[in-house]
Amino acid sequence: MVGVEILPVRSKRERFLFITMPWKLYLNEPHWVPPTIFEQKKFIDPKRGVFFDHGEGILFLARKHNKIVGRISAHINYIHDQIYHDDKGFFGFFECENNQQTANALFQAAIDYLKQKGKKYIEGPFSFGIYDEIGVLVDGFNTDPYILNIHNPPYYRDLLERAGFEKSVDWYAYRCTSDIQLDEKLFLARDRVLKRPGFHLRNINLRELKKEVEIIIEIFHSAWKNNWGHVPFTDRELERLLHGLARFAIPELSFIIELNATPVAFALCLYDANVLLKQLNGRLFPFGFIRLLVPNRRKINRFRLILMGVMEKYRNRGLEIPFYTCIAEKAPKIGFREMEISLVVENNIPLLSTLQHLPVELYKTYRIYKKHLAL
Repeated sequence: MVGVEILPVRSKRERFLFITMPWKLYLNEPHWVPPTIFEQKKFIDPKRGVFFDHGEGILFLARKHNKIVGRISAHINYIHDQIYHDDKGFFGFFECENNQQTANALFQAAIDYLKQKGKKYIEGPFSFGIYDEIGVLVDGFNTDPYILNIHNPPYYRDLLERAGFEKSVDWYAYRCTSDIQLDEKLFLARDRVLKRPGFHLRNINLRELKKEVEIIIEIFHSAWKNNWGHVPFTDRELERLLHGLARFAIPELSFIIELNATPVAFALCLYDANVLLKQLNGRLFPFGFIRLLVPNRRKINRFRLILMGVMEKYRNRGLEIPFYTCIAEKAPKIGFREMEISLVVENNIPLLSTLQHLPVELYKTYRIYKKHLAL
């Protein structure tokens, strides 16, 4: 049997091979959406990537018959360590041919690195963090992913489980047509919420984007601080988020609720830029992408409700109801035909309970895996 050679990624050329490795793997896969190469180059570069402000890691390539047949990262998040003290290291960017020997060699390289760093558990995939692209798709392979979600072959689940990984947690994606018919009681409930003294619903203002992002993040950290795996954003991650919102946010479908002029809840919707990215095959310079997106984003008829949060002390007041109802009212009027609500972690019982009362379909499941690192 031909052996698998594992190569640590050190040079600019090797990082390019790391980024472009999936193209051959997904050559005949209709639902894979290529990433933009220029963004990946910056993201995985230790000298430029925002993750490396608060983490460290290494990238590996698997080579066989002089061909690149797999890749993986192994990394440590210092902020996660400060919050959880759980001796976890992480893996991500996992792509692999359908070969257990290759997968095992990649996993072992990641494990060896993390053990050298004193870690007792490996968990992933996270590429790199909890709010980047995460998980292995284990259900829902017959549709394209929405923006910032992934697609992978069904056999990835087997590769991980045969290598001794077990489920850590699942994340769900829901979808529906944007002309959904909501129960009239929800609109009556919305009116009651917004007629309370001091409450006001408004759209986000892209002309004051920096201020709006600061508001969103403040609410987000309050709302999500107890969610599974939550790690606060750093300043440079906020800057990256700001640039992303400038390109992809839909102001007509993104809202902030204020109480006596103080923001207490938000909902954020993004154009599904994957519709355009799929056509580009990853090869476009940054300004070229912006020039393409801005005039064509109105042609995109799918969007993702990617984040929603209510400050902790204002929960259980029905503040999410105005978001759902206003999105359902406005989306069809501005040309949208389909929406995704994602990702929802399986232990977020309040949100899952709410979604049971909406005409949405659970259509994709992403799984995080974990493994104890034997001494």
